[in-house]
Amino acid sequence: MNRRPSHRLAIRVVLLAVALLSLPTAANAQSTIDRVRRQNGVDSGKIVATTALGVTISKGGVESTIPTEEIEVVTFAGEPSELNSARNALNAGKVQEAFDILAKIDVAEIQRDEVLADVEFYRALATAKLALAGKGEPSAAAGEIRTFMAKRNKSYHVPQAIETLGDLLMAAGEASNARAEYAKLAKAKSRYFELKSALLVGRTYQAEGEDAQAQAEFDKVASSSDDGALIAPLKLAATLDRSVSQAAAGKVKEATAAIGEIIASAKPEDAALLARAYNALGDCYLKSNDPRAALFAFLHVDLLYSQDAEAHAKALHELTKLWKTVGREARAQEAQQKLAAQYPGSRWAKQ
Repeated sequence: MNRRPSHRLAIRVVLLAVALLSLPTAANAQSTIDRVRRQNGVDSGKIVATTALGVTISKGGVESTIPTEEIEVVTFAGEPSELNSARNALNAGKVQEAFDILAKIDVAEIQRDEVLADVEFYRALATAKLALAGKGEPSAAAGEIRTFMAKRNKSYHVPQAIETLGDLLMAAGEASNARAEYAKLAKAKSRYFELKSALLVGRTYQAEGEDAQAQAEFDKVASSSDDGALIAPLKLAATLDRSVSQAAAGKVKEATAAIGEIIASAKPEDAALLARAYNALGDCYLKSNDPRAALFAFLHVDLLYSQDAEAHAKALHELTKLWKTVGREARAQEAQQKLAAQYPGSRWAKQ
């Protein structure tokens, strides 16, 4: 009996299996083109230049520049797959996971400078986010951000790095230093960054109790004639923050009504906005000497919107005092312990 055909078939099966094993999989495949994802689509081609203000991409010999504020994600040809996994983890709020993934990337194997800059930025950003969440030293995280900006001053990540540095300084209680950082955003030739700068600068004045100056900054944003998908969230945030300053100036009823409207119209998944809104509502109730209503407002943040570290730390700070006011000493102690354990480097834990 001739077994040669079966033998040949077996060889072919083995060769096919080897060929299949050598094909790139979803886990290890690398893109051969650069991609820039923004809200209204994806641009693909070859990235030929980056600056703090945008990314220039070439396709078919035609170059176009995408402003930084419109960029959601950039992926580079040949980048390690771990880098995109880390980006996705950060976007999903899984900061520790992103940090761990980034730590495994061997930068010595990266040939492209833009990719190396991205790894450096996301490592610094993950470190900063962990510090803001109480898992790390804010001063060390601020040092990493400063190092990145000094080394990579042409990166499209620079505006986010400036904002992150300001956030770290705010968390450490250094409002005036944070203001100096946020003010740098206004130097960009972009209406978006001018308005964002005013919003963030206003918050630094608010943190210092300078509500008249804070309200002037918020008014620049809320009353702006600019519009669009990028500008609308800034105007909403400014309206919210302006209400807090109005309450501090004695216009509590107007402020409470405005904040109530924002809460009612907010999307349930917009946790950061709702956390700030309920904190603002709590502040208004404190101004109107209604501690029980204030307690329930801050409790919303603790129980439902604790994802935002800064807002959660503030809520816990206020709850520590309010639980005592209503005679719940054990709950007050619990809130204080949670604040000290989760946000030891926060300005709220130091007050």
